[in-house]
Amino acid sequence: MNLDISVECDLWNEAEVRVVTKDSLDAAFSIVEPNLLDENKFRKSAIEICFLFTNDYEVRLLNKTYRGIDKPTNVLSFPTNSTLPKIDGDCLEEKDAPICVLGSVALAYETIKRESLDQSKSMENHLKHLIVHSMLHLLGHSHDDPVAAEKMESLEIVILRKLNVSNPYQRIEVV
Repeated sequence: MNLDISVECDLWNEAEVRVVTKDSLDAAFSIVEPNLLDENKFRKSAIEICFLFTNDYEVRLLNKTYRGIDKPTNVLSFPTNSTLPKIDGDCLEEKDAPICVLGSVALAYETIKRESLDQSKSMENHLKHLIVHSMLHLLGHSHDDPVAAEKMESLEIVILRKLNVSNPYQRIEVV
């Protein structure tokens, strides 16, 4: 997997986000890659994802420009909207196999930090969830309707379990 990671906000710890991003994507692809292999003869080493670790101001600009929403958000995913390439069996072993750019992801430090505090989660675990969530968006998953949301959330829960992160959708009742 080719990761292009840009850290443009000093609030992020670059070494930590590199490790968390790689670990989160490895866990995600350990779940979704077998399906991709079956359907497309696709492999993890042929993909590229770009990550921008930035701040609320920059994510607000991106959100306003591309979604018409003038406020920051925790994460934005920008899929390339291309289908995964069909790769011949012989190409799977070749060094110059086709690369599939899945898309780009932008993450806002202040919003993620605030959410992690509000939800009593570690910043690291919340970041893992958002990276997994955004990667699933890049692969075409959505939460636009209840059925799609249930499928996406179920995948997230399974992937996060591999990362020792508890179910982010579990509601705790206060008695």
